[in-house]
Amino acid sequence: MRRCLFALATLLGACVPAEYDWLVTGARFRGILVEVVEPGGYGSLLKVPPDRSRAFVLPLDTVELEWKVAVPPGSELQPPIWIACSSTCSNSLWDPMDPGMPDCPDPMPIELVDSCRLGEGHRIRVHMGGAYAVGTPFTLLLVGSRRPDLTPEVCLERLFAPSRAQLEPCIIALRDPPVSDSHIGLPFLPDSAWAPPEVLAAEADTNPTVLGFTVTRERGDVREELVVDVGAAVPVRRGDRIVAEPRFAADASQEYWVEVGGTPGIPWSGELELETEQFSYDVLFSQPVDYEPPDYRPPGATTPPPSWVVPHDVVPTTLWLDIADERDGHAFVELRFVPEDDA
Repeated sequence: MRRCLFALATLLGACVPAEYDWLVTGARFRGILVEVVEPGGYGSLLKVPPDRSRAFVLPLDTVELEWKVAVPPGSELQPPIWIACSSTCSNSLWDPMDPGMPDCPDPMPIELVDSCRLGEGHRIRVHMGGAYAVGTPFTLLLVGSRRPDLTPEVCLERLFAPSRAQLEPCIIALRDPPVSDSHIGLPFLPDSAWAPPEVLAAEADTNPTVLGFTVTRERGDVREELVVDVGAAVPVRRGDRIVAEPRFAADASQEYWVEVGGTPGIPWSGELELETEQFSYDVLFSQPVDYEPPDYRPPGATTPPPSWVVPHDVVPTTLWLDIADERDGHAFVELRFVPEDDA
């Protein structure tokens, strides 16, 4: 049985649950945005659309890494600690380790022998080295704190301590960076010699560009469509049915080639099929609303945009929408909904 936050919900025909996994009651890690801000020499060999950011990293690139978190209203998080974790570190993360690791070299090699600290900050910039190695790249370990009175440094010490005690107020995230070890189009990679011309000419995977939102607001028999920017404030009343659909740039959904069948051990010996990227959404809200996530996304289809009903208690509410394509592309956007009288 679902537990409602207020009795008047039954009068509106909507029961707003007190807790759901989409309701942000404490700081929530969303993901890492990777943007190649200064492509290296290898990047010139690939086809990247103008004004787009490549979604994977190559040697000689300069890349910005930004952690994305959702926090309750009025909260502010300290900058996290970024660690480049070697295979030994990532495979034995839950064994005691020494938090006093050295700073990472600059430029940064893709393959590491020993773990190192990349720095501290909500966003950091990393200069990649020029030696290309097809092997196991480093893993990103982020250590942060959910509380203003607890530093990320203390969380790092707790993580690497034998007891691993009191980690609940800490944010620990382990992610593989999108470092390409097999991207077609780089002449020094073996598969490129076998790739058909249309595969070599395809665009490199980029992060999708979100221009804003189309917000549909239904009030009884009245239906309005509002075109708003990312981060805008949308006025709402109780009982409004809202659909927030992201507006993408025309070239945000890219085409790419996949191989079907083929002979094992012989690259690109099968048939080629042209695929078009579809997007999946992860949805978070800062306040309770009448929202039911979709149960199923059909193969080859984009996730339906979030739709919900504004509850009786209309308070400023943030919608966080995390967007991922079927490869390495990501976008993190948000929208605010405010009582109409306050707009």
